[in-house]
Amino acid sequence: MVVTGRIYVPSAVEEGGAVVSMGCFSSQETALNVLRSFLKKSHQVSLERASIAAWEVDVVGNDGVTILSEYECRHCPVCQRTTFWIDVERFKAVCYGSACSAWIEESAVEANVIDCGWPPTQFAEQVESIDEAMRARRRIAARAEAAGLSATDERFTMDSF
Repeated sequence: MVVTGRIYVPSAVEEGGAVVSMGCFSSQETALNVLRSFLKKSHQVSLERASIAAWEVDVVGNDGVTILSEYECRHCPVCQRTTFWIDVERFKAVCYGSACSAWIEESAVEANVIDCGWPPTQFAEQVESIDEAMRARRRIAARAEAAGLSATDERFTMDSF
């Protein structure tokens, strides 16, 4: 008896085009957790994008692969590190920097509403556009800096909460 299945492959692409493979996994959840762990260190390597692909076992050619999620890397509007990952399919972004974790996403409840926040300060807000959400994240970072703090200050690490 032949059993076919699916494997999940997280990978990232460096600025020069080199692909960083992270393994093959039997569950999408495990592949996503591996990718998230890798993205937490994305400020140490110049990365452009990342993805999770599902490969069908024993299928030849392009029909054997489906890209489940794609992410682009940007500078975080709060901590300014290159750790802000944007889901290309559905607008959802999160900073994987350990001292930041700023996030922006489309509201799952209200149409045309963008939810955003910065967990270390328990700050959350709803705005009408992605541009407004980015500006709101920059404003909260500016307020922290005006208070003599930095978004990467040890007092804002998620481990301390």
